[in-house]
Amino acid sequence: MLLLATSLYAQEVQINEDPNITQLLRTWTNNNRTTPHIDGWRVQVMASTDRQQVEDGRMRFKTYYPDVPADWVHEKPYYKLRVGAFRSRLEAMAFIAQLVEFPGAYPARDQHIHPRDFLE
Repeated sequence: MLLLATSLYAQEVQINEDPNITQLLRTWTNNNRTTPHIDGWRVQVMASTDRQQVEDGRMRFKTYYPDVPADWVHEKPYYKLRVGAFRSRLEAMAFIAQLVEFPGAYPARDQHIHPRDFLE
């Protein structure tokens, strides 16, 4: 019979960080908390003055693409259904090529995209 005995020793690590680095990290973190949006592109699927029509379009879109973020924005007098989140216009155009159910879709610039919305 073989007996193995092990013992774990706790190790203490001390990090001495330059105060300028600490302040830089704090500033960076605070800036990202206050402005959590990124410039990018979305695909505009439809626009209408009738909000209910756009809501219906959103529900229809979600049946085809349940994992793609979709929401409408109101820019008077239109309600606009915008979907996806892309870093470049080229990525948005590639997605549009898949949208056979929404033939009038086109890329739209968006300056308020949350990082979690970007599609991988």
